Amino acid sequence: MAARLAQFHHARAALTEWFEARAPRERVLLVAGGAVLLVAFVYAVLWEPAYEGRARVAASLPLLDAQLADVRAQMDEARRLRAAAAVSAPQGNALREALAASLAQAGMGEARVVATGGSVQIDAKAVPFAAWMAWLDQVRREQHVRVVNAHANADARAGLATVSATLQPAAQQ
Repeated sequence: MAARLAQFHHARAALTEWFEARAPRERVLLVAGGAVLLVAFVYAVLWEPAYEGRARVAASLPLLDAQLADVRAQMDEARRLRAAAAVSAPQGNALREALAASLAQAGMGEARVVATGGSVQIDAKAVPFAAWMAWLDQVRREQHVRVVNAHANADARAGLATVSATLQPAAQQ
């Protein structure tokens, strides 16, 4: 450390000696040139980048505000969906009755619907397979149930099937 300090003092003394050896007019020009270089350095390294950065940030604020509004709208949608998902499915006989009514409305009223414990067993013969699949998807969404077990066998007539499914309230495991 002491060696570096000695080098610094030696370099400073040499620079001072060199500067003092210049004519007064030369010294004035050197000081003025140094001042101009210092101002140019401060402008190029400190002032201009900060000024340009401020302008870029100011220009991007409307886009950021729009993105913030979009995020808030998505948060509101997520809250709404979470509240909708919290709706509970009917249980026991209420679920059996709701499913029987839905089957009748879908034109499959002859299906056998039996409540067994926490689930409902549905058996139907000669039902249109496409209508059965559409009905399963509909009750899954509307009645908040899940399909625990499903089985289908093709009938002799095209497009018809003998089907069986066990449904439970979606929250029940």
